[in-house]
Amino acid sequence: MKKLSTLLFLVILFLFAGCKKEDPKPSMPDIAIVDISHESEWDYWVGGKDDFYFIKADGSRPTAVLFHSAEAKKDYSIFFNDDGLVDKVVADEYIFIFRNYNGTELDIGLIYPNGDIEISRSLDIGYNWDDILKESGDGVPWSSVVRWTGRVVGAVPCAISVKASVATVGIMTPVAVWTCGNYLLGLSADITANEFDIHNGFTDFAGSYGTVSTGVSCSSGQVLDCLSGASSMAISQWTDHLEELETRTGDVQITMGAMDHGSGDVQVTLTWDNQADLDLMVIDPFNDVVWWGNMTSASGGSLDVDNISGFGPENIFWPEGKAPEGDYGVYIHHYHWQNQNWRPAVAKYTVLVSAFGRIRKFTGSISQDEMVHITDFNTDGFHKNRNKGSFIPARQDK
Repeated sequence: MKKLSTLLFLVILFLFAGCKKEDPKPSMPDIAIVDISHESEWDYWVGGKDDFYFIKADGSRPTAVLFHSAEAKKDYSIFFNDDGLVDKVVADEYIFIFRNYNGTELDIGLIYPNGDIEISRSLDIGYNWDDILKESGDGVPWSSVVRWTGRVVGAVPCAISVKASVATVGIMTPVAVWTCGNYLLGLSADITANEFDIHNGFTDFAGSYGTVSTGVSCSSGQVLDCLSGASSMAISQWTDHLEELETRTGDVQITMGAMDHGSGDVQVTLTWDNQADLDLMVIDPFNDVVWWGNMTSASGGSLDVDNISGFGPENIFWPEGKAPEGDYGVYIHHYHWQNQNWRPAVAKYTVLVSAFGRIRKFTGSISQDEMVHITDFNTDGFHKNRNKGSFIPARQDK
């Protein structure tokens, strides 16, 4: 019996001694970059210890980014323009519109969850966007797009949080969703192809760091659910953000229409929801009417865009320091084309009036040949039902 016990002990000892211990997988680095273009609708996943983001790209420029901030416990979506600068951001039911980048200045439009709109113009954010546009990259698309994303997405919230509070208080609430000085974005902004090897797909990534280090415990076919514990929730948030833009098209449309055209002491912008031909008219304090039949007034008002194909915008404005004091009246008219029966008989409109430091949005429906009095205003504010007078446009072909 004693000999048998000794034999079993030697066998066990031999087995343990003969087993080669595998080297443990390395822990996940401060930044990991994964090409997931063959496994999802996104091109890259960039992950860190806590935060991560997904990128859609066109060559070396990002077109959309979904960022997850562990610090803020929020997900926000960023959409880029053709120059690679931020165009729109959806964060916590707030929608930001970015326009008119000029050196260190830009305009920011903010759409609140309740539909209110605020526009801050020529904000000097102290960050030269031209420097980003001059970034040529190193010829490797993935490193260029990651670096570009890190610089732009990291710069925007920092710039706004520092500078925009001077112009507006409301804008600070949604900015708090973003993470200024984010560690992962800082690493992304400095990444180069020579410093990092991109992982070619989820399988390569998980194979390098293992399921324990990455928190991944499922197959490559479920990459969006598994790259991080919060990834599936982030992707769900991306869908919600797209729906947010879709359901609030009117607010986005009127904000962009106002930001893309002339502005000043007084600006009135009109957009609508179909191919009807709506006309915007503003009566100035001297009873002169600015409209498509009289595109400028002696008081300095101008119709700088007249839309006849549908949707708008139409825009009338008085430059800064040029609008005379007195009462103004705003009207819209549904032009009836005699030989174009395909044009809709009814349109839903949105009018945004920015006047002497105040801004108001008006919505409603209008039928063919109908004239609607939107509002009156002066330097004291808006005056509902304070009718400045009626105006019936002359019947003439456009």
